[in-house]
Amino acid sequence: DAPSETRPPAATWEQALATLTASGAAFELVEGTIRGVRVKLFRNAPPSLREFLAGARAKGDATWLVYENERYSFADGAAHIDALAAALVHHCGVKTGDRVAIAMRNYPEWIFAYCAITSVGAVAVGVNAWWTTEELDYGLRDSGSRVLLADHERIERVTPLLGALDVRVIAVRCDTSVALPAGVERYEDVVAPFAGAALPDAQVDPDADAMILYTSGTTAHPKGVVSTHRAILQSLFAFACRAIANVVARPPKEPHPHPTCYILIVPLFHVTGLVPVMLGATLGGNKLVMMYKWSPERALELIERERVTTFV
Repeated sequence: DAPSETRPPAATWEQALATLTASGAAFELVEGTIRGVRVKLFRNAPPSLREFLAGARAKGDATWLVYENERYSFADGAAHIDALAAALVHHCGVKTGDRVAIAMRNYPEWIFAYCAITSVGAVAVGVNAWWTTEELDYGLRDSGSRVLLADHERIERVTPLLGALDVRVIAVRCDTSVALPAGVERYEDVVAPFAGAALPDAQVDPDADAMILYTSGTTAHPKGVVSTHRAILQSLFAFACRAIANVVARPPKEPHPHPTCYILIVPLFHVTGLVPVMLGATLGGNKLVMMYKWSPERALELIERERVTTFV
């Protein structure tokens, strides 16, 4: 719940929720049964991340991602996702249910990888980018990952493990002047042959596993927390419904002068950065601004330049 000092009065809050979740409304709630348990569901939530991303494609040339000085429209992002998905299926042999790990900074390729993996029915494993070599060894074995997409820092840490792990490694944003370990492929070399390819066909069950994110491991080994497509999208709609209810219950005195725009200042391997921020921006067709590394000064520059309205 929101802190009491910022939460709208209960009656107003309940009225806003009732309006948003009523029959025929955007966030209409219905009764359903999932794995034998009766639950309330958002009727209009897409059944899987594949269908969710199909809706994002309709945004076309609108700006989706800004990474430092790089810009990607929704159409650009879809092209990257389709090519990578085709490469994973046809070059790497990824099949439904296979685990594919992502270990890198908040690069656009993190988002493209997550979308591509889940769109073909595989399971995206968000690896903690701060893990050491030993922790990476544990996480890759524990998750059963068959493919790893990693940036140069994570490539360096995983190199000592390559002889013992049965994992195909793809290097993202690695300087072409630096030699890669034997067997490691460059992202560009893997994906370029599939430029312009269509998203591979896949039947994605709403209750199939979609991602694994790891706990902090404060008292023992980190635990891989599994989420299904339905769980992710129902949570996403709940975040969105709550945000809109806040506005309905306490409307601004005047319209905001700029369109909604998010800045991503937390890791994508954490559920906050991944679901309410990244997927939330995508759901709304909003621009998401990314940065190489957290810096208050750089964040302020990007907030001013891109007219950022929202951050977590």
